[in-house]
Amino acid sequence: MSKPRPQQKRPPPPGGEAQLHDYLEGERALLELRCCKPKTLSALIHDLAHPMSPSLEQAIARCLAGRELEGFAPAETLLPVMMRRFGLDPAACGRDPDIHSLRTVCSACPKVAGCWLALRHDASLEECTSFCPNAETFVGWATQRPAD
Repeated sequence: MSKPRPQQKRPPPPGGEAQLHDYLEGERALLELRCCKPKTLSALIHDLAHPMSPSLEQAIARCLAGRELEGFAPAETLLPVMMRRFGLDPAACGRDPDIHSLRTVCSACPKVAGCWLALRHDASLEECTSFCPNAETFVGWATQRPAD
């Protein structure tokens, strides 16, 4: 028997009828996926290129910001994409012992929802540098390490 989940404090829905409709639409779709199609939801979250409605995308981002999706590991989904954004090969960098600290920082990052959204929308390197706590290390690796 599973334990009841503690209530999460979520931001109030936005004002305005159209905004409220979009908010509720996204929340409803997310709830259906969480309850009825958790594997589909997982696939949607991990496939950063998969198209989805803006309302569902925002609902998922809110869920990620609240750390409500237990199966989501930012270091597995976001870190490799972010590394490529900085011109790094995740497979080659994965052999470096320093990768463990980068994974820890990524997994604990408070900006995981913003990162997920930014990478889904193909954010520029400059934008990624502005919020990623591993950016400085990525830049150092890109300039110091020879190509494999």
